Amino acid sequence: MTVRHFFRSMNQKLAGKLKQSSEFRERMWIVNVRESTLKNEAFVVSEDSFSEPMQWMRRQNYSEYMIDELNQLKLSQSINFTVGNAEHCILRVK
Repeated sequence: MTVRHFFRSMNQKLAGKLKQSSEFRERMWIVNVRESTLKNEAFVVSEDSFSEPMQWMRRQNYSEYMIDELNQLKLSQSINFTVGNAEHCILRVK
């Protein structure tokens, strides 16, 4: 019985990791970066283009706290952060 429980537990963990790995590649974000009233840029960030989760955000110097908050966002939810002198408004669209 212990061996069966061990393999069931391992199978569940593996399935969870595989789902998590494939899920990040499906995520898509719309990021609006406002540095001033005259300088406003928008980006569509598809994680299909990157080799690891939140790679674009790490390149933009998002803190671990910000990345944790983004990981918890559900579809159609948004969040705002200040990064340097710019306000980043992020919407999860996929």
